[in-house]
Amino acid sequence: MSRSDQQVARLLQELVRLARSGRLSLRWLWLLGVAVVAYLLLQPVLERSLGIDLPGLADVSVVTSETDSRASHSTELPNEGDIENILSSQSRATYQSPAGLRYTRGSQHGHRLKHLLAHATDQPDRPGQHGVFDSDDAVEVVGLVDEAFRQALAGIATRVELEAEQTVYTVNCGRRIGYLGGESGKRRGHPAASYLRLVIEENRLITAFPCVL
Repeated sequence: MSRSDQQVARLLQELVRLARSGRLSLRWLWLLGVAVVAYLLLQPVLERSLGIDLPGLADVSVVTSETDSRASHSTELPNEGDIENILSSQSRATYQSPAGLRYTRGSQHGHRLKHLLAHATDQPDRPGQHGVFDSDDAVEVVGLVDEAFRQALAGIATRVELEAEQTVYTVNCGRRIGYLGGESGKRRGHPAASYLRLVIEENRLITAFPCVL
C-alpha cells in the first residue's frame, strides 16, 4: 500500500469513528471524504510548485484523535488561584469544599466546578438571563458558595424549593455579590444581585449563580 493510500485509510477510519460516536454527521463525513481526496491529489503539485513539504493527512488525524481523547477525559481543576488548596480531592474527578459541597463531573463544561466558574464572566449574547459573580477569582467564588450553603443549611434568610431529587436554595447574602448579565441583564442595565441560587443534589453542587428577585 502506498503512502497516500495509507493516509486515506487511516483518516477514513478516524472519520468513521467520529460518525459512529455521533460527533460527525454522514453529510459532513461525505464532504470531508471529498476534501481528503482533493487534498491528496493536489498535495504533490503544491509541494513541487511551492517548494515546501505539506503535512500528511494521517499525521493530522492522529493529532486530532489524541486531542479529542485528552479533552474527553480531562478532570483537572481549572488553573486559577489557589483553588486546589481549598478543595480536597476525593477521587480523580470529585472534589469537596470545606462546607462539604462536592464538585463532580457533569454539565456541558465537563465538570461542575468549571460550570460554576462560567458564571464568573458575562455572556452578553446569551439569550435570557445569566447571573454573573462580581469576582472572577475561583477561590473567592467557591468561598462565597460555601458561605451561602452554610447559611442555607442554617435556615437563615433562605427560600427552599424541592425539584425531584434536587434542592434549590435562594439565599439572601445581604450584600451585592454579582449582577444580572446575558441579553436580559444588558437590556435592564445589569442590575445588582444580592441573592445566590444554589441547586444541590445530595450535597453535590449542580449549579450556583447570583440572581435578582
